[in-house]
Amino acid sequence: MKVFVAAGPGAKKRSDDFSWTVDGELVRLPFDRCDCPDCGCDRAMAGLASSKATTTFAVIDNPGLDTRSYVGVFRDAIRRQGFLGDDDDDGWVAELAGEQLRLAAGFTPGQVLEIRDGRIRAR
Repeated sequence: MKVFVAAGPGAKKRSDDFSWTVDGELVRLPFDRCDCPDCGCDRAMAGLASSKATTTFAVIDNPGLDTRSYVGVFRDAIRRQGFLGDDDDDGWVAELAGEQLRLAAGFTPGQVLEIRDGRIRAR
C-alpha cells in the first residue's frame, strides 16, 4: 500500500521549507489552516505520530499496512490532536484517509513531494 511519510530535513530545498516531524512517520494532508499567509500551514503535512509539520514528504510502499490499520492510525492521531471527540461522528476520518491513499497511489515510491497552490506535486 502506498502512503505518504515525512521526508525529513534532508529533503529541504526551498528557503521556506521546514520539517519538525520524525523522518518516515505517516503524515496527513493539511485541514487546519490559519489566517496567516506566511506560516506555511497551507502546504505542510502533519505527522500522525509527532503531530508536528513538514513541507516535504514522500510516498513509500508499505506492504505491512492495510486499509483498516491505516484508518485506525489516522483516527487515533486525529483524536489525539483534538480534532475528534470520543462521541463525534468519525466517518470523515475514513474518507480523508481513503482520499490520501488514492492520491498516494498516483505517485512512484521514493518520490519526494510538496504541496504548492493546493496540489501535491513531485519536487
